Amino acid sequence: MGRPVGNGLIELVDEKSSDHGFFCMKLVGYIGEESKEQLTLDYQDLWELRFSEAKAGRCAYRDACPIHARAVAKRGKQPVQLTLNF
Repeated sequence: MGRPVGNGLIELVDEKSSDHGFFCMKLVGYIGEESKEQLTLDYQDLWELRFSEAKAGRCAYRDACPIHARAVAKRGKQPVQLTLNF
């Protein structure tokens, strides 16, 4: 008898997950500050917008973020983010 195969309804413990989440506490802090300053966007809309930008490699706060500055310094050069144009 071979290894069990998941059917999508239940998750097998030994299956590899293809979900690679993204979360940044600094980003949450910046979103909170921005939401207090600007009341143009709903907090949830702002959250979704900023997190989708950050996941795509175009974080709106990268110039002010110490984590981004440290990552750039480790690499020794400015990172290149490729984007798809539709």
